[in-house]
Amino acid sequence: MQLEDLIKEQETKNHKELNEALVIAEREWEKIRTSLEFCGDIGPFDKEDFMVGIIEEDVIVRQPLSSPTKSVSGYSPTFYPMYFLKNVLLMDEKFEDMGYNTPEAMYVFLELATKAVSRLGLTGNLAMGFGSGYAYVRTGWIAEKGLTEERDFFYSHFYKGRTVDYNWEFFWNSVKERMETIFNKFSEWKENPETYNKETKSSAKVIPMMV
Repeated sequence: MQLEDLIKEQETKNHKELNEALVIAEREWEKIRTSLEFCGDIGPFDKEDFMVGIIEEDVIVRQPLSSPTKSVSGYSPTFYPMYFLKNVLLMDEKFEDMGYNTPEAMYVFLELATKAVSRLGLTGNLAMGFGSGYAYVRTGWIAEKGLTEERDFFYSHFYKGRTVDYNWEFFWNSVKERMETIFNKFSEWKENPETYNKETKSSAKVIPMMV
C-alpha cells in the first residue's frame, strides 16, 4: 500500500471516530441539559466549546490532518481537555459493563458540566468546582480539578438525606431540584465572595508540633 493510501485510510478512520464521539458527546450534553432544567437552559451542544481532535499516541490529530497539535503523554493522569473525545469513546465502550462508573466518564462530565454552567453565568473556579462536583456525584470518581471544598459541598448536598447511589437518572425531579439548590449556592458565592470564604473555609485546625 502506498503512503498516500495509508494517509487517506487513517484520515477516514479519524473522521469516523470524530463523528462517533461527537454524537455521543451531544447525547450526554442533552442529559446534562435535562438535569439542569431548573437552573436555566444551557442550550444545544457546540463542538467549538471543546478541544476536538482524535489522539494518536502523543499527538492530537486536529482537522485538517496537516496541522497536528502536540499533547502531553498518553500516560499522564491529566487527560483533559485534550483527551476529551478519546474519553468519550472509552466511556461509551465501557458503558454496557460499568455504566458511568469509570474515570473516563468522570473526565467527560467534568468538561461538559463545567461548560454547561458557564453558559448559566458561573465563571472560573466556581464553574470548574461545579463541574467537578457534578462529575463526582455522577461517576463516583474524583477529578484533580476544582477546589476540594466546592466538590465536597456539591457531593454532600446532592446526597443529603439519601443513600449514595450513582445510578440516578437525569430526568428525575429530585435530581433537578438538588441541582438547582447547588447551582443557586454557587451563584450566591459568585455574587458574594465573603459568603464564599466563610462557608468554604476549612474547619481543620493546625496543631503545632512539640519539640
